[in-house]
Amino acid sequence: MPSYKLIYFDLPGLAEPIRLLFSYGKVPFIDQRITKEEWVTLKPTTPFGHLPILEIDGVPYSHSRAIFRYVGSIVGLIGKDPMENLAIDSVLGAMLDIREAIVKLRFCEDEAKKPELKKALEERYQRTYKKLEVDAGKNGGYLALNRPTWTDVLFCYNYELLRNALGIDVLTPYPNLQKVKKTVLSQEGIREYLKKRAPNPMKPKYELQQDL
Repeated sequence: MPSYKLIYFDLPGLAEPIRLLFSYGKVPFIDQRITKEEWVTLKPTTPFGHLPILEIDGVPYSHSRAIFRYVGSIVGLIGKDPMENLAIDSVLGAMLDIREAIVKLRFCEDEAKKPELKKALEERYQRTYKKLEVDAGKNGGYLALNRPTWTDVLFCYNYELLRNALGIDVLTPYPNLQKVKKTVLSQEGIREYLKKRAPNPMKPKYELQQDL
């Protein structure tokens, strides 16, 4: 098996879905968390000047989406053909759209704009969750296909971000999506990781491990 080193800040961020995916498959990896000062030195040596970085046998690879797909593949959570992978990527796009709306709200410094951004986030996630609720019902509790895929894991982390952004349990009206989360959190590797999860410096009110 190749050696894996994941490099990111001491935060969940874009690296957390990768940590969760490695944990799902019980694939050993080095979780290297760096400071902002260390990043200044490291940045010029990276492929594209972005984090996270996944080193595979010492070779660095960048961009979270590419890493999501790669780790999803090595833990057996990808499609069997291009059409299935298209379905998986469609869910990924929906999750990233929600994340983008969360980031806009979270880092907005203009208080007058926050109500509008909050409304946009609510409309975005409600439309997405309504569609995914139907899909999860058809797929037996999975999002993209009728079996687990890496977007189910990504969905759970996205839910954690969304719940903290809005301060409510956004899954309450969606029983099929609750099943998706429950299934992911029942996986032994995920449970082991979350029980020992590093403290989040942002100190959010909700974290996935509260639902174990």
